[in-house]
Amino acid sequence: MRGVVITGIGVVAPTGVGVETFWQSVLLGPSSIQKITRLEPIQYSSRIAGEVRDRSYEELLDPRKLRTSTHVAQLAVAAAILALRDADLDTAAESPESVGVCIGTALGGWREAEQQYAILMERGIRRVNPFIANAAPNHSIGAEVASVVDARGAHYTPSTGCPASLQAIAHGAALIADGDLDVCIAGGAESPIIQTVLAGMGRTQELCTDNDEPEHASRPFDRRHSGLVLSEGSCILILESCEHAVRRGVTPYARIVGSASSCDAKGLYGFDSSGESGARALGKALNRSGLTAADVHYVCAHANSSPAFDRKETMVLKRAFGECAADIPVSSIKGVIGHPFGASGAFQTAATALAIRDELIPPTHNLETPDEGCDLHHVLGQPRPARISTAVVTGYGYGGVNAYLLLSKL
Repeated sequence: MRGVVITGIGVVAPTGVGVETFWQSVLLGPSSIQKITRLEPIQYSSRIAGEVRDRSYEELLDPRKLRTSTHVAQLAVAAAILALRDADLDTAAESPESVGVCIGTALGGWREAEQQYAILMERGIRRVNPFIANAAPNHSIGAEVASVVDARGAHYTPSTGCPASLQAIAHGAALIADGDLDVCIAGGAESPIIQTVLAGMGRTQELCTDNDEPEHASRPFDRRHSGLVLSEGSCILILESCEHAVRRGVTPYARIVGSASSCDAKGLYGFDSSGESGARALGKALNRSGLTAADVHYVCAHANSSPAFDRKETMVLKRAFGECAADIPVSSIKGVIGHPFGASGAFQTAATALAIRDELIPPTHNLETPDEGCDLHHVLGQPRPARISTAVVTGYGYGGVNAYLLLSKL
């Protein structure tokens, strides 16, 4: 089994374009949540979101792709190009079969599918974009990325909801560890700010409706947390074998040392509120990596500002870590970026790798008074200096999916 490291990070997010812009926002704020401008939101109960407003990423794209690919694929391609630049990696110098793509998404090209269905109903068949049937499915995101960088190795598209990109990174790392790949372009992309999602999740009361103060709406773990705040974007990581990175002479951000997943098996909307299923998987990840709870110095939490998910995560961490749970710093980046569904885990992994690099734990923005069911060791207010030898990234989703990734300092 070969060691796997993260050597590049590319970000296109509501915080802006670029990894350092993202990192400074995560550390210091402010929140990137604003009133929705892409469509008229007045009829919806939730009228706020984290939109990608900096369109400078489009300069990285082939202009033809702006017509034939989906918005979510464009975000991913741009983030992949930025990640390769950050890693100082030219895939043209690699064997194409040694480079793979693993990109997770929950909704894929729903945005364009919704738009084209409306055109079909209103204006007829001949007005429909002929590329939509092939461009909208989830796997098209990875296909577009692979074509740009000529990656002819393994191509996977996890679509397990919110943990999708975390599982994509874990799978990419496993392919490298097993020797199937030398390099994997892994991460997530999502573009869920559309009428169908706003209407459906609004009716099930899962979205935050604090429309008058959007910058304070996403409140992970806080007693005033009242629901998800939609956001979009893409975060792509460059994964390499340790040997490959050493041969190129690059300095990695962090090492991937373990992962695990499980399912609560309670149906699409149910979950194990005791946290037992998630804790068992997290314990497995630690055991397989030769680690214990005492070795964990930071948890970058999924915590998406939904009371049910925040409380479940608290139970998972308390069960998995036992007495150590009271001492392990925990924070969520979603007070700043909102909840980008299947891309969440990739953004969290990037933030964790940067925390390890800079020895600085980001705070949970908008967390003022923890919910009584979320009694963890929260990082509040300001970034906290800390030497992080090992960190855990968590992911949870509808259907009871639990996912975990372990990162370590080199």
